[in-house]
Amino acid sequence: MASRKVFLVDTENVGTAWKELLPEKSVKDLIILFYTEHSPGISYPDLNIIRQYPMSFDMILCYPGKNGLDFQMVSYLGYLIKTAPKSEYIIVSNDTGFDSVVKFWTDREVEVCRKSKSELTAQKKQESEDEDVKNMLKQALPETYRTEDYLEKIHQMICNYSVKQLQGLYFALQKELGAEAGMEVYRLLKPQIKNIYKKIPK
Repeated sequence: MASRKVFLVDTENVGTAWKELLPEKSVKDLIILFYTEHSPGISYPDLNIIRQYPMSFDMILCYPGKNGLDFQMVSYLGYLIKTAPKSEYIIVSNDTGFDSVVKFWTDREVEVCRKSKSELTAQKKQESEDEDVKNMLKQALPETYRTEDYLEKIHQMICNYSVKQLQGLYFALQKELGAEAGMEVYRLLKPQIKNIYKKIPK
């Protein structure tokens, strides 16, 4: 598993969806925006988010033309792989034409993948929903069960069952947390359980 991620962003194709990467970016990671005069503008709400991370990305101006940005970005990818072959490279684009590039480098044991705009936003939506559920658990449970470890365990068990499988959830909580603690957690969650399940994607 690579310790450093490098994101190569096709701004002509995904616009400002790359902003979803900013909160998750580690100090070692790198975001490179490839842009041309045809790249879409940035809205004020997006700009307000981006300006909170002023040193988190680089920008490379590309020459316009049919697939011009794509060719220049792939060329730069090859250069980066030559200089740092152990990094993980993520092409951020909806263009499936990059998939042949991904396969080319994957066959050579270099970590390269492609993420679409919808994958970026879906990941953000999932993280937001998970956070909502954990906040509901915090409100329903006493301090004893509010540690990150406990919340993660309870959250995972709830996700493993549906609202129609509450008996299964009850026994799972007892098995994982112990009979007494599992019973208490279930009793405390039960009044809010339907609302909690509304926040969990089906």
